Amino acid sequence: MGERGTIALRLLGSWDATVRGARVPTGSRQQRLLAALAIHGPRSRAYLAGLLWPEVPEDHALGSLRAAVFTLSRRLPGAVVCQGGSLALAETVDVDLHHLLELVRRPVASWSAARDDAWVLDRPGVQLLPGWYDDWVLAEQARLQELYVNAVEERAEFCLAHGDVHRALALARTVQDAAPLRESAVCLLIRAHRGLGNETEARRTFEGFRALVARELGEQPSDRVRGLLQPLHGA
Repeated sequence: MGERGTIALRLLGSWDATVRGARVPTGSRQQRLLAALAIHGPRSRAYLAGLLWPEVPEDHALGSLRAAVFTLSRRLPGAVVCQGGSLALAETVDVDLHHLLELVRRPVASWSAARDDAWVLDRPGVQLLPGWYDDWVLAEQARLQELYVNAVEERAEFCLAHGDVHRALALARTVQDAAPLRESAVCLLIRAHRGLGNETEARRTFEGFRALVARELGEQPSDRVRGLLQPLHGA
């Protein structure tokens, strides 16, 4: 299995592992081990055992890890490699999370409108391991969410500044969906609506945001947001 992409690991939107496009059933232990290696990179056996089985004695956790590695060697041979006392994913395993991380860390000006924008607009499709509630997964979900939201908002700002207002609007909506209380996102939405001459939608966006922050935070939008509507006879 030396050919890159022979084994594909999907962590975004849902869990899946395939070999040459054919789905391979894996148990919970094996799924968590593969996910941990995909997210954290090569790690010692002791680290992985403590991460994946934190509630049991170390010798039991190491035993569970050995069993998971053995099962993977039968179900996905070549996916996990041993490096002394450490384990790692083989370099040939293709991980969708790695592609997303590479994208959101790139300058937004280099994104492809047809390929990259379409991908990030599918927000459910870029959520990391939805339905997993392990502490270490929750921490990575939050980290990816921050990277993703910041990158999509920067891309929306870039599109708006370069006159691609429709794309900026779609991207800003995605950011607001991911982070409803994010003031910078609602500012982008209002600016995009106004750029398209949609004054009614700009007002509706503001009113919806005002109701949300009042309900959730007991506050009012800042002057930064209110100022965007001053030409609409104040807020």
